[in-house]
Amino acid sequence: MSGSPVLRVNLRSAGKKLVAAGAAVAISVAFIVAGILMLDSFTRGLTQQIEAEAAGSDLIIDTMQLSAWDEDTEEYLRDDIELAEAIEELDGVAVADAIGSGYLSEVSADGSSTIGFEVGEQSETRVGEISQGHQAQAEDEVVVSSAAVEGRGLQLGDTLTAQNFVYEDDAGEGAEPTVEEEDYTVVGVVDTQGAPRGFLTAEGMDRIPFSTSPAEIRVQLDPSADAAQVQAQIQELIPEQAEGLESQRAAELSGLEVQTTEEIVDARMAEQAGSANVLAYLAIGFGSISVFVSGLVISNTFQVLVASRQRTLALLRAIGATATQLKRATLLEGALLGLIGGAAGVVLGAGAALGFSLIARASFAPDLPLATPTVLATVIGLGLGLVVTVLSALLPAIKAGRVSPMAALRPAGLTPASARLSKSRLVIGLLLTLIGFGAVLAAALLATAEDDPLVLPAPLVGVAGAMIGFIGVLLLARLIVPPLAAHGGRLLGLLPGLRVNAPLAGQNARQVPGRTTATASALLVGVTLVGTMMVGASTAQTVLYDELAEQYPVEASIGVMDEDLDADLEASSLVGAHSSAPGAPVTITGSRGSTESQAVLVDEDTFAEVARTEGLAPGPGEAIVSPQLNAEGMVFEGEQPELELTPYGTGSSRAGEQAVTVQARAAAWLPAGMVLISAGSLPEEARMQPLAEDAGPWTFTAEQGITLVRTADGISSAESYGLAPLFQDHTEEFNDSGAVMRASFGETIDMVLLIVLVLLGASVLVAVIGVSNTLSLSVLERRREAALLRAVGMNRRSVGQMITIEALLLAGAALLIGTGLSVFLGWAGVASMAAVPDWTVTVDVPWLRLAMLWGITLLAAALAALLPARALSRVEPAAGLSED
Repeated sequence: MSGSPVLRVNLRSAGKKLVAAGAAVAISVAFIVAGILMLDSFTRGLTQQIEAEAAGSDLIIDTMQLSAWDEDTEEYLRDDIELAEAIEELDGVAVADAIGSGYLSEVSADGSSTIGFEVGEQSETRVGEISQGHQAQAEDEVVVSSAAVEGRGLQLGDTLTAQNFVYEDDAGEGAEPTVEEEDYTVVGVVDTQGAPRGFLTAEGMDRIPFSTSPAEIRVQLDPSADAAQVQAQIQELIPEQAEGLESQRAAELSGLEVQTTEEIVDARMAEQAGSANVLAYLAIGFGSISVFVSGLVISNTFQVLVASRQRTLALLRAIGATATQLKRATLLEGALLGLIGGAAGVVLGAGAALGFSLIARASFAPDLPLATPTVLATVIGLGLGLVVTVLSALLPAIKAGRVSPMAALRPAGLTPASARLSKSRLVIGLLLTLIGFGAVLAAALLATAEDDPLVLPAPLVGVAGAMIGFIGVLLLARLIVPPLAAHGGRLLGLLPGLRVNAPLAGQNARQVPGRTTATASALLVGVTLVGTMMVGASTAQTVLYDELAEQYPVEASIGVMDEDLDADLEASSLVGAHSSAPGAPVTITGSRGSTESQAVLVDEDTFAEVARTEGLAPGPGEAIVSPQLNAEGMVFEGEQPELELTPYGTGSSRAGEQAVTVQARAAAWLPAGMVLISAGSLPEEARMQPLAEDAGPWTFTAEQGITLVRTADGISSAESYGLAPLFQDHTEEFNDSGAVMRASFGETIDMVLLIVLVLLGASVLVAVIGVSNTLSLSVLERRREAALLRAVGMNRRSVGQMITIEALLLAGAALLIGTGLSVFLGWAGVASMAAVPDWTVTVDVPWLRLAMLWGITLLAAALAALLPARALSRVEPAAGLSED
């Protein structure tokens, strides 16, 4: 008998039962194909952008490393200009332009400005078609790129401004800078890819009120010139130009490299490889997870199929089919499923990538090339589908070949498998679990050790250990999952209305431990991964917030204390709490010199509602100072300097005799020049009544005070920048760094978590398909059971309910094990990555998020059981009992 008839028999007996397994293959393949195509689109877009920026030039010299600065004129020493002039004298060189770089901004009527974008000199060495208006001709005209029009909403006639803020050398504390401005009118739009930018005439660049920095030298050659020869001549010329310059300038100039446009593209693509690699790692990593889960689903599907068709296989053996033919037919069935599922996955993945690239072009990346199918993605998709299904069908194929012809004499259906776990499986599972999770624990605990005994980086050890340990858990799952399901059924049986169905469902799960474990394992992978990311993100957020609280215990501070500010802070949704403290003018003297500032009188009550840590107030003889006092040429050096604080006053007021000495510690959250002290640091006579109007030199008033601010919980990164305009309405002396950093870190973690959860959703979806598929196939084994239950009085609703309860029990077992693993792995993952000696990583369990995970998983399991439950409930007693 040939293999083809056996395959046809298998396919007829399987029918629609392979559809769900094929869907699992298609989703997994689609995931990876979409990732490959988006990576290809990103790479092509980046290449086109770099090529467009280099177009029009034959050779380019990146001069951004030239940083020589004239201290007298406070302008860049543009050594690139002289070099460009020398290059233009060489044979074969048509044009050599030294391009500078500056910034223009949009300035509103109230004087506020947007973040500027880069402008450079308009040059014939740059290719770009004017799509609107005309090229810049006058010194006050600017041409902007199409990206500036699309991304910034600019249009012809708009005004852009170059601003320079100048502080006078003898300006006193709090003096406002002089703003120098030059306006430019948008007269044209040039079609170029990349970030928003503008182009000025040479006169327009000279008109910018600040020194423009070197950017690049663009060289255009004569048509007959040999590019390689000219490139070599320029490279030899550069050291000659550096002769006679001071050492630092000479070193920077000599380090310049002449590159062709092709070399520029290759170099800049290499610089951007990190972003591309991140995309590749995400696609491969999460795609692999999805493939692993689908492999479990496919293997489980084929095992149940082989078991359910035992009589058919036995009859084939009885009429002459060999064990090899049965094995080959099962493998061919898997290969066919893999090819069909892989092809469907390629189509789905290509469609998803195309849809995402269209959305990206319409929203945030207008120049991104459309994601189109490639030969590589197609081959990988089809090959992956084929390999995964064939490997997943291997064990079921071996079991199919072992079916005896005598099985044709027995009633069809599954023979209950033994609940006992083989000794080899138990030993291997225990070893892998202990070794793997031991490595995870070692990575978490030893990552911060001074004499780190780990040979490899701690995160790598942790990831490898987690994979090994999880494989061990999957091997041991057969020992854990079926009993859990059975116990869960008995517990549910205590509820009214479930006293019969729930224990039966639990016992059914225990009777077929292989199928039960395989089904729960698919869910276990998804639940563990999602839970680990949730716990890890929450723990990382807590660690970062704790460290931010140490560095920025007060998130914002402003050098004002008045009723108007209090009213604005009370009305702002960005502010959670605030408190104020009075100050007094002082002279601060340290080891480097002295400066005039203000000392603010604080105590524990000042920080009670605004500080993220406790015990922040300085004690007697202590002070908290602004780190700007430790800047170059300022007051002190070192971490805990000794400072002398002298109050303002006259000789008759004995101000000099009232000076106090304090040991200071710097705080990054204070406005420039501020010093915080407690009453215990004051002279005894001033300590008694520091807030009285006649307290002498140490008289603390609201005019010299400070207000401390704690931001509202949950504000976004964009919202945190709203504190600055609020503070600027009152003074320029403020510090909002802590608020911005806290909001930024929280938002970044939430964004990463959202992206990862969406990606992991693919594996969970595949797992749910596996649950539905397994339960659908189990209906074949339970027709006689369902018929018997109906015959003894159980109604259709109760029979269907039994299937749903079994699905929920399997999901519950996966959730219990997965949640425990996720708490451990989430903590260990953060601990191994946060390898800072003084950081303490304490696990933070996001109970609400985990509760949502439980709810979604149980709901998905119930929905997956819907069709199988309905099918089994429709089995008629007579028809079911009449089957062999």
